[in-house]
Parts: sequence; structure tokens; C-alpha cells
Amino acid sequence: MELTTERLTIRPPRRGDGARMAEYYVRNRVFLQPWYPRFRPEDTDPAAWERAIPLIDAERRDNRALRLVLFEESGLVAGVANLTSISASPGFRATLGYSLAERSQGRGLMSEALRAILPAAVGRYRLHRVEAAYLPRNARSGRLLENLGFKKEGLAPDYLLIDGRWEDHVLTAWINPEWR
Repeated sequence: MELTTERLTIRPPRRGDGARMAEYYVRNRVFLQPWYPRFRPEDTDPAAWERAIPLIDAERRDNRALRLVLFEESGLVAGVANLTSISASPGFRATLGYSLAERSQGRGLMSEALRAILPAAVGRYRLHRVEAAYLPRNARSGRLLENLGFKKEGLAPDYLLIDGRWEDHVLTAWINPEWR
């Protein structure tokens, strides 16, 4: 899957993208840390990314996950968006996760990306439901999901291990009204 929006090219990582992926995490590690599970050494290692790309391709081919990179016109990585835990019958659902570079914040890029990604993924995987969770203190993420039509479903205590601490998360979901 490759998508183009007004300001972005969105596609899975390919061979040769390892250095750009590692650079994204090197540049944004401090910024992303409050919202991110603990970073692993391979997150910032270009060779590790190159080794991971065939595994990412296999996940996509097996319809288990869709991991996408958001590239700006300059070729820099603006962010990532992932649909994971993709399941067919009886759930027909997936879990959405994303991150955006510090320098790309406040420009509407993630909204632009997800407005392209979600319809394409819903069609490709025949999804009825897309779930996303965010930290209560991450108001920007909450607004993004609300503006995309995600509805709050509740608060999950100690939901994910973020930066070494169990953190509560607001659970949201988007339901495909046209699912058949």
C-alpha cells in the first residue's frame, strides 16, 4: 500500500530506509519518550531496521499488521502509523498506533495521514472496528482521534507499560458504519 496526500507519501518501510528510520528515532527519542514504551537499541540502529524490514513485509503479507512511514517531500520521516492486531472474523478489527516527529507537530500532518490511511485500511482488511488508546495527559492525541470520529469507550487502568511505568489509557474506537 502506498498513499499520497497533499504533503506526504505514506508507505511501508523498504530496503534502504533503515538509516531514515533510525534517524527518526534518534532525533525524536527525548520528545517521544513520555508516550512510548522503553526504547530498544535496535530502534536507533540502521542495520537493525534493515533486518526488520523483511519481517514487517511478512506481517503485511499475512494480514497481521500494516506498518507505515510518513515521508515529507524532503524525504525526511515525519512519523509512523501502524495498524496491528488485525483480525478477521469474528472481530474484523485492528489497533491503531502512531507517532509524529517533534518538528512536524501542530501542522495537521497526522490528521492528513490518518484520513488517507484509515479508509484504505478499512477497505483492504474489511475492518468493522479500529481501536486506539492514548494517555489521558496527551490532549493532542485525544483531539486528533475525536476529530477522526473515534469515540471514547472508557479508561483502562495500568493499560500499557510506558517509559517503565504502567499508565492508564483512554480507550477509543471508530466503528465502520458501512460494514457489510
